[in-house]
Amino acid sequence: MRKKVSALLGLCVALFLLASLSACGHEQQLVSITIVPNVETFGGPDVPIRANEGANVQLRALGSYIHPPVTKDITTQVVWSSNTPDMVTVDAAGLITATGTACGGTIISATVTTNRSTGDISSKGAIITGTMQANVTCFTGQ
Repeated sequence: MRKKVSALLGLCVALFLLASLSACGHEQQLVSITIVPNVETFGGPDVPIRANEGANVQLRALGSYIHPPVTKDITTQVVWSSNTPDMVTVDAAGLITATGTACGGTIISATVTTNRSTGDISSKGAIITGTMQANVTCFTGQ
């Protein structure tokens, strides 16, 4: 009986230590952002650019964290931007919209500046950015 209790106690201690080690004593940290979809194309070679005006797609920002490793939807927590807003705009919720005034490719980014951990521990901060490619196909028809 004593051996069973001792073995059970040893197992409980081992499980506790394993759980403690997996957290590494650190707060959860965002390490990367993935945007879904990672490529979106509006129009086609037989579609006039103006016909793309208002076409839109909802993006999602997925944050990858460590301590413990997990992926979370952080779409509403990022700052969205387009490097060519005259071609494709993006709103605060991650909705990209073709303007119908230009064609080509643009980069859409989702950025988080982390100055504190999720446990409210001060840190030096980091800027984490994920990107995706948005394209508007140029009209080549007659």
